[in-house]
Amino acid sequence: MKKLLLAALVICFAGQLKAQDVTGSWVGAISVSGVKLHLVFNIKKTSDTSYSSTFDSPDQKAFGIACSSTFVKKDSLFIGIAIIKGGYKGVLAGKDSISGTFSQGIAKLPLSLKKITGAEKANLSAEKIRPQTPRPPYGYHSEEVEYDNADKSQHYGATFTRPDGEGKFPAVIIISGSGTQDRNGTMMGHQPYWVLADYLTKNGIAVLRVDDRGAGKSSLGKDINQKTSLDFSYDVEASLNYLETRPEIDKKQLGLIGHSEGGMIAPMVAARRKDVAFIVLWGGPGVSGAQILTEQSARALKEQGIDSTSVAAYKKLHFSILSLFATSATQADLDQQIPPVFEAWKKDQTQKTLDALNVPKASMADVLKTYDGTYNSGWLRFFISYDPVIALSKVKCPVLAVTGGKDTQVDAAENLGRIKEILTKSGNKDFEVKTIAGLNHLFQTANTGDVAEYEQITETMSPVAMNIICSWIKLHVK
Repeated sequence: MKKLLLAALVICFAGQLKAQDVTGSWVGAISVSGVKLHLVFNIKKTSDTSYSSTFDSPDQKAFGIACSSTFVKKDSLFIGIAIIKGGYKGVLAGKDSISGTFSQGIAKLPLSLKKITGAEKANLSAEKIRPQTPRPPYGYHSEEVEYDNADKSQHYGATFTRPDGEGKFPAVIIISGSGTQDRNGTMMGHQPYWVLADYLTKNGIAVLRVDDRGAGKSSLGKDINQKTSLDFSYDVEASLNYLETRPEIDKKQLGLIGHSEGGMIAPMVAARRKDVAFIVLWGGPGVSGAQILTEQSARALKEQGIDSTSVAAYKKLHFSILSLFATSATQADLDQQIPPVFEAWKKDQTQKTLDALNVPKASMADVLKTYDGTYNSGWLRFFISYDPVIALSKVKCPVLAVTGGKDTQVDAAENLGRIKEILTKSGNKDFEVKTIAGLNHLFQTANTGDVAEYEQITETMSPVAMNIICSWIKLHVK
């Protein structure tokens, strides 16, 4: 699931203020793929005519993200957040409430804010109690570390854990899923990467878990809005290089565990580096991003009650247009290719299907705007166009690919089937693909597997899944 936030430190500017006082903290909530996320805007007065704002997402443990602009005109509030290509626009309704819209990229969501006290804000930030979250004493060595990439352009913060005692230990790097995440994979009170690292370290395997760019102690770097999974794969290489400087580590037994998008990145690194001894793909993709996003969109339509015929028609159109991304060098190229595809598809549909999908209300300009916004995101354009076969077919080290049977984000049968096909054709002699029944994309024991269920589940990560991963690694590092 694509997360909302990237961290930055920039100064906010404000226009002329001739309205009621807006200083203080304001909270509201948006729904993203069925998940409720609280957003907090903290507004301070910096002079008689200027203001600065910071932005928090406490459910994601993201705080103090500086805004790029803050402007108040009469009863209207405008906050720009350049780092997410969005912001907030609202109208003040009394001294304690604001009604408006939150935007990120092409997405626009209704967001009403209310003013809160410092105590209420602190309560939002309080850590939820999850029984699997590790508590000291850990029973192993845990160390906060920091390091840079080769040209010093990127700084990383991480936690290194290893078993107590002497020896050369096998080690893994956990590669996060899509979006900006801290080293623990913090989401809705769960910290799955920490829980997995704790389990592995207690079973004799050292772990390095790393803050993504812009999270924790890792720097944001340049041009973050255009960075892709390929760029992030070189971040993993920097972490691999650091791990090899540790005297406690067996350099011949270094592996990667990639979750979700990380399951696409791990093969990229393993295809380039002979020092990667094994990789684990945790809910990783085997098909293109175009296919994954099409399936996710289709599922959302089904949940809205759209009939199966119309959903199937939408899937055909959406996948056809997303597939054009790979052959479009520019947005103008894409805009030339979309209209004939759309019009040909439209002629083949019944009026019932067109009405169900609201096609009569959409102009060609609306269609182009939707896909242009997606195309202009460097990360999304790469993800949509990338086929995992590119790297997976070059991976010769052992591979474990595991996916939850109730994963609604990366379908187990479709993706594991393709991974198996790729590795078989490429001649990899040591791989295993496995569906773990009853688990969702985070490897929680789930009822439906829906994203909305993640927060409701007490379990952070199934012990069954952790045992499968750990046992497979130990078998390959003997």
